[in-house]
Amino acid sequence: MAIEVFNRYEKKYLLTRQQYDSIIAAMKNHMVLDRYNENGESYKICNIYYDTWDDRLISASIEKPVYKEKLRVRSYGVPGLNESVFVEIKKKYNGVVNKRRTSMKLEDAYGYMDGKISMDSIMDDYLEINRGQLEN
Repeated sequence: MAIEVFNRYEKKYLLTRQQYDSIIAAMKNHMVLDRYNENGESYKICNIYYDTWDDRLISASIEKPVYKEKLRVRSYGVPGLNESVFVEIKKKYNGVVNKRRTSMKLEDAYGYMDGKISMDSIMDDYLEINRGQLEN
């Protein structure tokens, strides 16, 4: 269960369909399909965003502050309870996005996010299941 860290700038643009098609055509020869799209078909990205009981995170985000953060569970495709998802903390400061994430089973992610199981418990299960691979 590795923790991945990403730093990047995100820019979002509103495009017409014609602009979108033109950009996709220009980029097509320079892009590689990701591991979730190896068959060339589109796939769903599913997110569950978590917030405080009084919606502080989304309320602050809407105000366009210099610093904001989001907590979410993300999957590529629609996961079953025993399939892997990412638990992510996404922070943005002065236009730079920093994302930290780790993968775990959806069932564990629900338990962790609901405060019903600890990260230590998830790590113990992960280490037990992967002991042979980690020792090689």
